[in-house]
Amino acid sequence: MSKTRDIFLILILFSPLFFLSSCKVTAPTGIATDTWYISDAQNIAVRFESDGRGEYVALNRAVATPEKLRHRQSRRRSTLRMSGRPNLQGRMAVYHDRFYLTSDDERIEFRQYFTRAFPQAPFRYADKLFDQITTEEEQFGSAPGFYSSKTIEKRENKSYNQVLFDVAEGITTNILRRDVPLNLDIYQPRGDHQKNRPLVVLLHAGAFIAGDKRDELVSKLAEDYARRGFVVASVNYRLGYIFLPGRYSNLERAIYSAMQDVRAALRYLSHHHERLGIDPDLVFLGGHSAGGILSLKTTFMEEPEVWPSVRGSVLRMQSDLGCLDCSTNDLHGPYSIKGIINMWGAVDDISIIKRHNQVPILSIHGDADLVVPYDYDLPFTNVSPRASAFFSRRLHGSASISSHTRSLGIDHTLYTFEGLGHEPHFDVEHELIPENYTIIHDLILDFVNNLILPPMDRFRGPAAITQYDPAPEYHFETSNYDAYYFQCDDCIIVNETGNFARVVWLSEQDEYYLRISGIGPNGQVITDTLDVKMAP
Repeated sequence: MSKTRDIFLILILFSPLFFLSSCKVTAPTGIATDTWYISDAQNIAVRFESDGRGEYVALNRAVATPEKLRHRQSRRRSTLRMSGRPNLQGRMAVYHDRFYLTSDDERIEFRQYFTRAFPQAPFRYADKLFDQITTEEEQFGSAPGFYSSKTIEKRENKSYNQVLFDVAEGITTNILRRDVPLNLDIYQPRGDHQKNRPLVVLLHAGAFIAGDKRDELVSKLAEDYARRGFVVASVNYRLGYIFLPGRYSNLERAIYSAMQDVRAALRYLSHHHERLGIDPDLVFLGGHSAGGILSLKTTFMEEPEVWPSVRGSVLRMQSDLGCLDCSTNDLHGPYSIKGIINMWGAVDDISIIKRHNQVPILSIHGDADLVVPYDYDLPFTNVSPRASAFFSRRLHGSASISSHTRSLGIDHTLYTFEGLGHEPHFDVEHELIPENYTIIHDLILDFVNNLILPPMDRFRGPAAITQYDPAPEYHFETSNYDAYYFQCDDCIIVNETGNFARVVWLSEQDEYYLRISGIGPNGQVITDTLDVKMAP
């Protein structure tokens, strides 16, 4: 009998040890440590360390203080012991990114917390994104004319206007017109799969008698913008006209023919927008000198405003050049010009810029330009104002255009190179001035990027909170962007669905920062930061 009693006493003494050995504080098997798991049903988040200890937070308040948590495993039964809160018990099952606690009464799901990768620079269009680009030449049409390319050779000691007059003198020796092929170069990133990319169309200089689509400024800009994800087209247009005193109509007809070619190039690019991966509703047209003039005229001149000289004259042996879209090709591709890049260009008739045509303009010009006036004057006044008056009319340069557009409420940005003349990116030896080129490059890039970003949707949510407030909810009212992202430090984004997020901050601070981002339909990225204050 005493032997039986001794055995019974031993069992009583050692039974707690057997119980403790079968109920250990340990990390749940298969669950990631130092990672939050959220139970939407319990409105809590839990996180484990490798020794089974951890912490939890309640997700019903704007600011939550982490409390202690322990996980105990007894055979197949798990217990989550949380200070200040009833324990949760059940059989634990782990599946990839979540686990379940199942008891006789309920099944509680805990999903692993993660947020979608927040967009990081480099950003398409704003930053250099591609190392390699491709350049392909394509013919977009043909039309009667003198020629469509006249490369200006090394100038040596010749001035800009002397080079042009040398070319013009050559035209008078050959006044025969023929069918001229019209080509353009398309620059784009190699291996880029983004569709509906913005299109930048650049037009070269040369006073409508010289120049080529591969001139130094145009090709340099085109290559750089293509590396940022744009599609860029550099266009050749018909050149040449005969200098005759008082015969301004010859220049008018040359400019008009060039306008027809540019419009034909735009139709061609729109017609092939799927193959080229461009958005024909996001077109930016720009150029320098004659290219700037052409960009303005192409955008703003309407059919009733064309010069009478376009209709031709039997006495002058001039044929009718036809309507603005009646030349070079017969394609019908719609497009929308969203912005004009006017580099030291001008217009002869400022009334073509009207209030109803609200196309933003960026103008860049030197205020000492004697080739194309900065304000309102004759061109080539560095040669002779009297001689210039025989061949041309007064032009409204960038400063005059700025005053006019301001009166119409048209968005116009004017950057002035103070004290510099024509082609402010070159020095007197016709060598590139890197600082000035960078200014031009960055002005254009900022102008275009500001216009391709859809309007930032109205953002709703509290900008001030207290620790007793419910977990704040933030959302965008509309969906101008294809995807939205939220990011914050020392917080849990409890729900992130489309354009909505509910946020719990994990420590009490004077100020919090919620970063938001949107990716637009053309791959453009916008980011912003909302400052959230802790109210007293």
